[in-house]
Amino acid sequence: MIRPRAAPPQRLLNTPPPRLAHRTAKAAPMKASTILCVAVTALALAACQQQPATTPASAPVASASAPVIPAPATAPASASSAPLPGDHAATKHYKIAITLPTLPADAKPLADAMRTTADAAKRDFLQALPDPNALPEFANRQLDLLLDFKVAAQTPAFISVRETGMQDTGGAHPNPVQAAFVFDRKAGKLVTLDDLFTDPDAARKALANFAHDTLLKKFMADAPKLGQGSPEAIREWKANMLQMLDGGTKPTTVNYSIFVVQAGATPNAPSPGLALIFPPYQVAPYVFGTQTVEVPAGVFAKFLKPDYARAFAP
Repeated sequence: MIRPRAAPPQRLLNTPPPRLAHRTAKAAPMKASTILCVAVTALALAACQQQPATTPASAPVASASAPVIPAPATAPASASSAPLPGDHAATKHYKIAITLPTLPADAKPLADAMRTTADAAKRDFLQALPDPNALPEFANRQLDLLLDFKVAAQTPAFISVRETGMQDTGGAHPNPVQAAFVFDRKAGKLVTLDDLFTDPDAARKALANFAHDTLLKKFMADAPKLGQGSPEAIREWKANMLQMLDGGTKPTTVNYSIFVVQAGATPNAPSPGLALIFPPYQVAPYVFGTQTVEVPAGVFAKFLKPDYARAFAP
């Protein structure tokens, strides 16, 4: 597994980011009868053809003339552990491909956080690889760790980075990786969602209500119709979907640990809102992929701290 749930990735950079920076998919139980019914089988097949939703990278990246921090070609060796392979390495048993973006020079704490996260991912991946001597079926199988860090948005106040990818250590399917880093440019540190608000609990409730209603409308539009399964199977499908959605959108810190600040219409414009990111299994079955909900600033503006009030345009 990749860094099981610990703390969200948007941690202050006074200390290295904790290993919960990555959110990997973890299955939520659903009744077996639902999976076996014709309606759910049809829906799963259809959903498998859909690409998971992503947040559009509409913001400008650092210009060619701006000072940048190049992505390190190799990971620094740790004094307390064996040297790590580089960000692009391959052997008979594994392949590692990690891509890091260039950033403005004043965003070095953000670059350091991504470096620490990438190195932790490599360590976890190498430790999770099956031993080909004990499991000969893996003797000639190459397993993968693929991570892509991209600048999702830049505003005068924030730089937001999305991390996506997967880790394959021989399971039924690869484990998807989802993480985000939001950097406060003025303060020079990473921030969590709660850091933006004077009343984090109230703000999360407002965001949760918006996310729940948005996703409920989307999922119910894709619900199996009469003729695609028995009435009982359709009712059970809806009940199980609601159970996952209700649990995955509860206004907890963990449920809202992955987000980005959206880019404005121009490089100097304030942000129009937040994009909340829900990894596979959090609000819907795996076949639905990652879900992203764009929340306009008007939903949460009244909860913003004074320092961030002008960073958003309700």
